[in-house]
Order: sequence, then structure tokens, then C-alpha cells
Amino acid sequence: MDSDLSRQFVVETQARAIDACNDVAELRRIAKTLLTAWHLQTDMTRRFGAQALGITPPSP
Repeated sequence: MDSDLSRQFVVETQARAIDACNDVAELRRIAKTLLTAWHLQTDMTRRFGAQALGITPPSP
């Protein structure tokens, strides 16, 4: 339960920092970082899910 609250706090803090940002270059950098992180996460999820099921991971 505490980790959920902690996660919500971190997300809200970061969301407010993004909302307060008026620098387009900085927002682009943040967006690209998030895009990369999202793709890495989906790849890891695919691999670990396949490993847990004992199958070959599907291609992206």
C-alpha cells in the first residue's frame, strides 16, 4: 500500500514539473526520454513474460 502512495506522489510531482515547464526543448527531451523508457519496458515485459511461459518471445 505504501508503495502505491509513494508511486502516486512521484508521478504527481513529475507531472507538476512537466506542467510548469515552458521550455519546448526541455519538453522534447522529456518526451524522447519517456518514449525510450516505454519501448524498453515493453521489450523487457515481452521477454520476461515469454521466459515465464517458457516460449520464444514474439518479435516487436
